Amino acid sequence: MDDPYATDAPYYDLVHEGQPDDDVGLWLSFAGRTDRPVLEVGTGTGRIAIALALAGHTVTGLDPSEAMLASARQKAEDAGVEVEFIAGNVTELALEPGHYGFVIVPADVFLYCDGGEEQVATLHLLGESLTFNGVLAVDLPGPAMWLDPSTNGQPVLVHSGQTEDGEQLDTWQLQEDDLAAQTRTLRVTYERTGHDGLVRRTMSEHLLRYVYRFEMEYLLHLAGMALLDVYGDYDLGALDNESERMIFIARRQEA
Repeated sequence: MDDPYATDAPYYDLVHEGQPDDDVGLWLSFAGRTDRPVLEVGTGTGRIAIALALAGHTVTGLDPSEAMLASARQKAEDAGVEVEFIAGNVTELALEPGHYGFVIVPADVFLYCDGGEEQVATLHLLGESLTFNGVLAVDLPGPAMWLDPSTNGQPVLVHSGQTEDGEQLDTWQLQEDDLAAQTRTLRVTYERTGHDGLVRRTMSEHLLRYVYRFEMEYLLHLAGMALLDVYGDYDLGALDNESERMIFIARRQEA
């Protein structure tokens, strides 16, 4: 299967530089409640995994993109920490049962699951990988960040700056939202203007399947998970219509 992040990886940290790390404090808080290893699913370039490792946790970062993991490994080395980075999807790997005290599926990663069967299988396998009292956190878009077909087809400049070698980089996003299918097709275009004045464009495309609150609660139930809490932000505020995040905290039902 093609890796859309192979296109994104060279620019990912540059485009996201300076964006708030509001979620890191919350994940550090949950990780601090266990002395067991922590698993991050969809670790990308390692932002969260490295922060957890710097705090003294034993961390595994899982991601299907080898290109993103190459960046994560270099960043971990530069930070002087050890993180086990593994390439693959949850449903393709044999995660060790009962191993992790805390599993994080950070912002929007769960949206990459392709339909109900993969969603349930992923949640079930992550639940099986938890210790008897381990906790799973899944971070999804909240009501204020749900699908919006009114903006379909409108290019948005999300970043403009320079690369390390001084070339101009403009990053555009264009989305196509389908409320009936609960999907967003996100196209990211990178326009790099070289020192010779030529503009070189590369593009990635991502298909995201959105999940709503009670749908997610039922998916967790089908996966053998017991819902503990639902929050609307990284300060553990209540979920309401203005919430940009929707954070589910769960554990195995037999726990």
